[in-house]
Amino acid sequence: MPKRKDNALLVQELRALRGRLIDADIQRITHDREESARLTAQSRYQAIVENQAELICGYDPLGILTYVNPAFCRYHGREARGLLGTPFPAFASEQDLLDVRRAVSDLGPDRGMTALVHRVILPDGGVRWQEWAHRAVMDASGAVVEYQAVGRDVTDIREAMEAHRRAEEKYRAIFENAPLGIFRTTAAGRFEELNQVMAAMLGFQSPEEAASVVMDIGREFYDDPARRLELLAALEKASGNITFETVFRRRDGGRFTGRLHVSAVRDETGRVVSLIGLMDDITERMRMEEELRRSERTARTLLNSTLELAFLVDVDGTILAVNDIGAKRLGGSPGEVVGRNFWEYMPWETFERSIDRAWEAFCERRPVRFEDERTGFIHDVLISPVFNDAGGVDKVAVFAQDITERRRLERLREDVERITRHDMKTPLIGIVGFAQLLLKSANLTDKQREYLAYIQNSGRQMMDYIKKSLDYFRMEQRSYVLRPQPVDMARVFRRIHEDLRPLAVNKSVLVAFVMDGEEISLARPIFFRGEEDHLENLFANLIKNAVEAAPEDSVVTVSIFSGKDAHRVDIHNPGVIPEAARARFFERYNTAGKEGGTGLGVYVARLIAEVHGGAIDYRTDPGEGTCLRVTLPTNPPGE
Repeated sequence: MPKRKDNALLVQELRALRGRLIDADIQRITHDREESARLTAQSRYQAIVENQAELICGYDPLGILTYVNPAFCRYHGREARGLLGTPFPAFASEQDLLDVRRAVSDLGPDRGMTALVHRVILPDGGVRWQEWAHRAVMDASGAVVEYQAVGRDVTDIREAMEAHRRAEEKYRAIFENAPLGIFRTTAAGRFEELNQVMAAMLGFQSPEEAASVVMDIGREFYDDPARRLELLAALEKASGNITFETVFRRRDGGRFTGRLHVSAVRDETGRVVSLIGLMDDITERMRMEEELRRSERTARTLLNSTLELAFLVDVDGTILAVNDIGAKRLGGSPGEVVGRNFWEYMPWETFERSIDRAWEAFCERRPVRFEDERTGFIHDVLISPVFNDAGGVDKVAVFAQDITERRRLERLREDVERITRHDMKTPLIGIVGFAQLLLKSANLTDKQREYLAYIQNSGRQMMDYIKKSLDYFRMEQRSYVLRPQPVDMARVFRRIHEDLRPLAVNKSVLVAFVMDGEEISLARPIFFRGEEDHLENLFANLIKNAVEAAPEDSVVTVSIFSGKDAHRVDIHNPGVIPEAARARFFERYNTAGKEGGTGLGVYVARLIAEVHGGAIDYRTDPGEGTCLRVTLPTNPPGE
């Protein structure tokens, strides 16, 4: 009995074991099927993820990357193994990392996703912007076990948006700050938009006021309302913008001339529905243009009343303006000559020489004067630079005076003077020689001897004058040969001082000599090199002129400076050179009305200075007087 009972229990346990094994097999098979389905789905999901162009990644709650798709790797220029285990966002700054962590830390059961934009600095140094959507993956208890993120590069979008923002700001800045009126109106005559300048031009306090008040622009603000209809008609025919000028009325009734630059906005049928454009108040400009036209007429009248040829020329020789006599000399009228180039009127070689002179005025920014002799005419030419508002020179004024007849008369006078000098020399030799022979006679009275001596000295002085005039003539012809010798200028200045004493005493003028800043008595030698007679004549002329020009009870100062390479003598007097004499100060026969003057003194002084390799210059001012500066080299030509 007990044995049967044990067998029954054993069978019962075996059946229970078999049931459990069957359940276990069923669970295993079910699990395997589920796992297989999960792996299949995961494989499919991973294939989809890894083929996406978007950047896809996963990271743990500590922000460490656990998965990156190939697009993520390509974008960041790293393989997956170089990215996994690193912080997300990859290559972000500390601040951007903190911002992302702070944002995703709020994700949970109540908020499963968030979107962020942040910067990254790629390995090549490029700065890019990324936009990410973050999703929290939670377990059954609601705890975050993983974050998944999908991102894209939005750098181009941000740059486009930034460019659009800057363009909008620039447009708004131009619209609000432009010196011109800017507007947009309907074809019917209502303002859709206008800036402050446009509103103020029409007499309103603000654009908003103008937009709300104005109902019909043509009727309310055009002095002639029909002119707006003409504007609309012109826009209907035009393919682009047009310029339109008319008279407008302000809100207070005042009138002004406005220049419109207008474009039409059309609907799909091509009909004009609105106008956009700019308006400028040109009332003052028109007044100034009229004044300019009057000034031009006045200037042309003045230019045409002179006997000089006058041209305005640009840098390449193109004629920009010309007076009537200048155009006539070129064989045409001003209208025919303006716009043409000088090379069309002369041989190329002559043009090149002339343009070189013009370039001197352009480059050295000073007037250039010369004589032009060709085709039977001689012209005294003055080329003066014309300065623009920036201080540069972009054109020159050319004035040419026909001096052909004057030069003919001067040459005739020179020929007469040369003949006269030659014809006078022979009888003077006889006068001096016979006077010298008569003085050797023993039967002469004292009075007779005195008269003969006077005749002899006068003849010698006349012979000396003829010799010097021949020298000056050779100096003019650049054929004079200088024979420099040491010259004691202290002795020369003493003689000049003594000769001028009567003139100086008569005017109560003191002549003072200064050497290197200290007054001197001319007792010690001062050596220059040159020809003594000519140097004495040079300084005698200049000092005499200074004494004559000085006011009474004043001082004429002769300051001497000796340098290594040059000597300098400044002759100062308190007087002022007359305006009429300044332009031709160093020319022959320039007396400026001085009674008894020949106009040769300064001219001869300049010849002598130049033949010694030196120069003379002057400055004159009502407050400072006049100073003539003579500069002579220590080693003059001919050494």
